[in-house]
Amino acid sequence: MKTTMHIKVDKDIKEKSAKIARNLGLSLSTIVNASLRNFIKTETFSVSNAERMTPYMESWIAEVEEDIKHNRNFSGPFHSVAEIKKHFEK
Repeated sequence: MKTTMHIKVDKDIKEKSAKIARNLGLSLSTIVNASLRNFIKTETFSVSNAERMTPYMESWIAEVEEDIKHNRNFSGPFHSVAEIKKHFEK
């Protein structure tokens, strides 16, 4: 069952958040509902503008960290462009 909720919000906040929602292909109502669902689920409130890594990026970074740990798949350090060119000519 759906219901209507009337809340007071600064006009600037409503306009900016509606624009961001539109840019994401979502309605402001969807954003509010998702936020309230998360609030119910976690019983916490958090705001962040930080970008999050995709699962692919996280797995790629984990592979790189493993390579660093085992000193694999590295080139360099190079101290000049000539050294880099020489490396890639091999």
